[in-house]
Amino acid sequence: MRLALLFIPALLALAAAEEPRLNQLQAIGSHNSYHLAPPAELLGTLKTFNKDAEAWNYTHPPLAAQLDAGLRQFELDIFADSKGGLFSKPLGLQLAALRGTKLPPFDPGGLLKKPGFKVLHVPDIDCWSSVPTLTGALAEMLAWSDRQPSHLPLMVLVECKDQPHPPLPTKPETFTRERLLELEQAILSVIPATRILRPDDVRGSAATLRDAVMKQGWPALDALRGKFIFCLDNTDAIRDRYLEGNPALENRLLFASAPDPGHPAAGWFKCNDPVRGFDEIRELVEAGFLVRTRADTRKPDPAMKAKAFDSGAQWISTDHFAGPERVAFEDLKTFRANPRNAGKSKFIEEPAK
Repeated sequence: MRLALLFIPALLALAAAEEPRLNQLQAIGSHNSYHLAPPAELLGTLKTFNKDAEAWNYTHPPLAAQLDAGLRQFELDIFADSKGGLFSKPLGLQLAALRGTKLPPFDPGGLLKKPGFKVLHVPDIDCWSSVPTLTGALAEMLAWSDRQPSHLPLMVLVECKDQPHPPLPTKPETFTRERLLELEQAILSVIPATRILRPDDVRGSAATLRDAVMKQGWPALDALRGKFIFCLDNTDAIRDRYLEGNPALENRLLFASAPDPGHPAAGWFKCNDPVRGFDEIRELVEAGFLVRTRADTRKPDPAMKAKAFDSGAQWISTDHFAGPERVAFEDLKTFRANPRNAGKSKFIEEPAK
């Protein structure tokens, strides 16, 4: 891939701009932003089902606390639950009861018994979440946004999960096209449409989203303060269903990680490995696209972090955004001018609280 060579004039034009655009931002985000560790009393039992269960032994602070800490990209794993109760009685709790193990109350508010999209990692065994419902997660983020209306745009990465995990008993509902459209309505039931940057807002009168990105570029950051950007993490059949009938994401709410840079929906790409994908990420960024990558997998990884930073990916996700090994830019900042394409653009900080 040598995309960057094709778009050097456009890149130079953006670099000469006085005010930064969305793609000239680089920000830190969280991986599995909702995650709570399974109860310590249960972890040993879970390891009998999954030898890697110790990897689930971490707890992130509430979303509002992450926002206060400066994170501007979040990841939510979404499961459909049209009737309610699908995830309210996980196998882990049943096993604990059989062994006489006492655990803290699970879902004391009964949120999992109600219909609606749920937020969790793995049904039955790694299903503890600070925000069990999608609408609850979005409401928490919106309330914070209302208190800080001049914040930089928040990117919310949504992964729709519907694969079963035998021998675990819970079988997730399939994310059909209809259910994906219901997901859009669930988002809009909490976040006003005027607070969301949609693909059509970028596409404008261009034939495709890709054409608009290449010819017009992304909106200015100032115009996106206080707004949300929703991106579909899936690159499988779920992504393909979401693109059915609207290959350039016409009338859609979420940006999709496109199959390739020439696709009509090309605007944002998921590239999780900044080491192996370093050259690809740099070329995508230099061509004008948005990219999300990761700074680590499980443990802190200084080499991976350095590659992620240098790649120019706009959003860099981590499990380690606090403590002595935190992933942050210079002076512990969580966002900055993008080193790959900001050029002479003036980067505007968020107002002090």
